[in-house]
Order: sequence, then structure tokens, then C-alpha cells
Amino acid sequence: MNLFLFITVIVGLTFIFLYFVLRFDLKKKQLEVEEKRKLELNENCQAQAEEKL
Repeated sequence: MNLFLFITVIVGLTFIFLYFVLRFDLKKKQLEVEEKRKLELNENCQAQAEEKL
């Protein structure tokens, strides 16, 4: 019974750890995508401004 409880706790902690790691990774990727969009928008705006001149 003690072994079953120990294994259950270890598996539970593993899933909690994986949840936080994946959540952190998704936030990091979301920020990277957002930065790329901002850079692309800036490049497009600069290109359009140069075309107007």
C-alpha cells in the first residue's frame, strides 16, 4: 500500500511538473511569434513609407 501511494505521488508530481514546463514553453513561443509579427509590421510600414517617397 505504501509503495502504491509513493508511485501515485511521483506520477502526480511528474504531471504537474510537465504542465508548468509546457505552459512556460507556450508562453515563450507566443512572445516570439508576437515579436516576429511586430518586426514584420515595422518592415512593411517602412517599405510602404519608402514607396510613397
